[in-house]
Amino acid sequence: MSRKPSLLASAIKTAKQPAAAAAATETTEMTPEPKRRPRSGQAAGSYVAPSRANKTAKTHYLPPAYWETLEEISFRTRDTQGKRIPQERLVAEALNLLFVKYNFPVIREDGD
Repeated sequence: MSRKPSLLASAIKTAKQPAAAAAATETTEMTPEPKRRPRSGQAAGSYVAPSRANKTAKTHYLPPAYWETLEEISFRTRDTQGKRIPQERLVAEALNLLFVKYNFPVIREDGD
């Protein structure tokens, strides 16, 4: 019985060949590439919830006490209609207070 060729080995060979050809063309062209690709919004065909349209997400690593306090404030605070105030709006309000403290323009959300 003859042994079947390894699929992994053939995949590695085919991956190396185009990479070597691409490296050869890159050295001849020498065109500088941008360090970052420009933000083009969402990829074609991906769904974005209406509440997240025109917004970006940022991650901040803080001690758990910050997040617990934010959750508590959000749970206990109500707007004029008696609804709970979302954490997103509380963080936006806190950032606006920080902007005022350091003499930066305040960001105003429409409808808030």
